[in-house]
Amino acid sequence: MNSTRIVSFISLILLGLISVAGVALAEERLVPKIDSFIILIDHSGSMFLSDQGAVPTKAKQAKDILSAMNRRIPELGYVGAIRIFPPSKTLIGPERYNRTSFEGAIENLQEKGKIFGNQTPLGRGIIDLVEVLQEMPPGKTAIIIFSDGEENLDIEALKAQETLSAKQREIHFHTVSLADKKEGKTVLEEVSRVSDGIAVEGSELASDEVALDRFVKDVFYDVEVLLDSDGDGVVDERDQCPNTPRGITVDARGCPPDSDGDGVPDYLDQCPNTPPGVAVDNSGCPFDSDGDGVADHMDKCPNTPKGATVNEAGCWSLEATTLYDSNSSYLRAEAYPLLDEVVIILEKNPEMEVELQGHTDNTGSAKYNQWLSEKRAQRVKDYLVSKGIDPSRLEARGYGLTQPVASNSTEEGRAQNRRVELKRLR
Repeated sequence: MNSTRIVSFISLILLGLISVAGVALAEERLVPKIDSFIILIDHSGSMFLSDQGAVPTKAKQAKDILSAMNRRIPELGYVGAIRIFPPSKTLIGPERYNRTSFEGAIENLQEKGKIFGNQTPLGRGIIDLVEVLQEMPPGKTAIIIFSDGEENLDIEALKAQETLSAKQREIHFHTVSLADKKEGKTVLEEVSRVSDGIAVEGSELASDEVALDRFVKDVFYDVEVLLDSDGDGVVDERDQCPNTPRGITVDARGCPPDSDGDGVPDYLDQCPNTPPGVAVDNSGCPFDSDGDGVADHMDKCPNTPKGATVNEAGCWSLEATTLYDSNSSYLRAEAYPLLDEVVIILEKNPEMEVELQGHTDNTGSAKYNQWLSEKRAQRVKDYLVSKGIDPSRLEARGYGLTQPVASNSTEEGRAQNRRVELKRLR
């Protein structure tokens, strides 16, 4: 099993362990390892040698490998350049790396050239990089050398590397060896080793895409796994609503829908369609402070005592159709259970004082209805007093036809208006 397969196998094991631990892997992000790079290509005479045309020149091999590399380098904001030597010359950059632009420069690289008299000043090619480095931003720089490692002129490569590294920022030299001699291969390996760089064989990169992918990754970028701990499809660093239960649909922020905008997501909201601006509890339901079943924002009679029967407006109400015969103030027998309920509440709350409010429909004159409403309120008071309630806690008052709760144009509406309401005073 080769090293690439081993790495892949280990990665699968790690992913499995993470999944078992309950952490979802949402996506991957490429993170640059370096801030800038220089491709340095050897165009000395030995790089244009071929075996009587049976194989491409080393320069052609370097060009093909570099073109394949360029297709794999992600555009992560690097500043890059391509240089050749001898003589030292910049083909592109320093500029923000763009794959298309760099491919154009690579296409213009020579595949054939002068052999005899074209000596190899590898060290000088390295020293001259200072011209490019001065124009690059601070940070980590990768220098990738394509060469056969032969040197027969000027300063030695290792000396040149030492001199350049002493003057510049953090630099790592990586070498792609096209050497056919042991001495050249050794030079390139040593150049990479002393700078914690990577030394690879050009033949391996040319024949093995996995090796080429690995080399580009090792030089240029890391793969950062972004976690999505709650598995909602939005990674943790962008998730404004972490810990959403599995299976819940979320928006781009990772938050479940909240259709009525009350701050409680739909999947938890037991009271959907709450009107805008209404305060709600953790279940998404409007507050009902007095517990009468009518939400505060609709309750016209707050502080109704516990256990009281209320109407739709949240008011403690006794309907006259149950309490009295039509046009009568005398209590019907069917009214006693309702009144006994009032007695129980008043007994449980001995400090409570209430106003007994008599109301009528609009049948008859206003004067008559005022009298009838007062009589009906008084009858309720008399009953409550007969059951032991202190009369000082009760105030009977008639409101006639002045406060209808429904339309008087229908019998049903008039029946709702014939009522006695109890308003808590204290």
